[in-house]
Amino acid sequence: MELDLNRGMYKLFKVLLIGVFCVNLYANDLTYSFIKKGVDDNNTVLLIGGIQGDEPGGFLAASLVATEYNVTKGSLWVVPNLNFDSIIKNDRGAFGDMNRKFASISPDDPDIKSVNGIKKLLLDQNVSMVIHLHDGSGFYRPTYINEMKNPRRWGNSAIIDQEKLEFPSPYSNLKAIATQVIEKVNQNAIDDEHKYYLRNTNTALGDKEMLKSLTYFAITNAKPAFANEASKSLASHERVYYHLLAIEEYLKIAGIEFQRGFELNPKSIKKEIEKEIEIVLFNNKFYLSLNNPRAKIGYVPIPKDTALEYNCTSPLAALIKDKNGYTVHYGNKILTKLVPEFIDYSNLTSSIEIEVDDKKEQIELGSKIEVSSYIKVLKKDKIRVNVIGYGSKPVDESNIKISKKDIKKSFSIDKKGNIFRVELYEQSKDGDKFIGMFLVEFKDGKSS
Repeated sequence: MELDLNRGMYKLFKVLLIGVFCVNLYANDLTYSFIKKGVDDNNTVLLIGGIQGDEPGGFLAASLVATEYNVTKGSLWVVPNLNFDSIIKNDRGAFGDMNRKFASISPDDPDIKSVNGIKKLLLDQNVSMVIHLHDGSGFYRPTYINEMKNPRRWGNSAIIDQEKLEFPSPYSNLKAIATQVIEKVNQNAIDDEHKYYLRNTNTALGDKEMLKSLTYFAITNAKPAFANEASKSLASHERVYYHLLAIEEYLKIAGIEFQRGFELNPKSIKKEIEKEIEIVLFNNKFYLSLNNPRAKIGYVPIPKDTALEYNCTSPLAALIKDKNGYTVHYGNKILTKLVPEFIDYSNLTSSIEIEVDDKKEQIELGSKIEVSSYIKVLKKDKIRVNVIGYGSKPVDESNIKISKKDIKKSFSIDKKGNIFRVELYEQSKDGDKFIGMFLVEFKDGKSS
């Protein structure tokens, strides 16, 4: 969704968005995100993705609902990354299958915090419907057709544990509701081969595996629950498409009204899940806009003896520490690696005056500026400007008109060579201290 905002408003929007959708504040402390949308009431739909880390269709769909849907009536809660450790590792279950831990779990199990946390949400008095997203193998068919289409497959199916629930709820007729969702999905199927079917696991009759599952825990605690499976035979953006078709129909059945910031088709969805990820570190002092980033971004100023703090615009993004720096993950993909340079920080200023294409303006640090011709940072007392990739010595680069052609392409943060860092340092007798930075993006390859 394109944002038609001036830079000041964009800055405010970015800070608010990052504050809402940050994953966690400390690297390697990966906990799931819990995002509320709409106004809480006793008809809340709880949407869950990512219980199994090798099923990107489910967690990408839930993430899009969390970030790109606006609930205008009703209440929607979203947990897009329940098993975050496994998502990062692209593993079904880094500590075993989390979806088999709802009947019982050892107090020593590393998953216990997430399992108990989601149980608490499931049992909340406001929750009246649960939607659980999965990616399954092949295509479920009630009768055997071939190896990939048969009753043992799970892909492209709506899953219920039993036909009806024996407690008062507008959603107790699981079969009728799931059938309505299937009809809606199939009306919009990309191909007849992708059509959905109902799969009733009849869990209480002895399905030993499903007896341990999240949805069965929900229905035995008076919470109508549905699982939606997209086929692993499909590309990730096509899986997301089918998940969103189903999610939207469940929401409509529950009376939840919403708006989304993109068209519901595979092409638009692919664009959404591949768009840039924004990350800010240390209270907006260091900012990255990652759109096709380089494999490595070096000399990232990190304060000495401080835990890494960061926020981001996607609940699927995380920074993981390794022996040489921090790896930036988006779901089960690695975007880039940050190589740190440890340095003292300064709070001297949070803004700077610049000249861009013959226009002067005051900008906040931690933002991205679009440039057609040149950028010049105006001189400010006690501040040294360093345009990363311009020049080779630590001299002050204030009051210099700098065009794209003046900067070494290899120092860009993106592979196209259009986005560069401009960093500010406080000059003192004890050595330079890092104040903050902003990004410059040269548009349309112009270098003048």
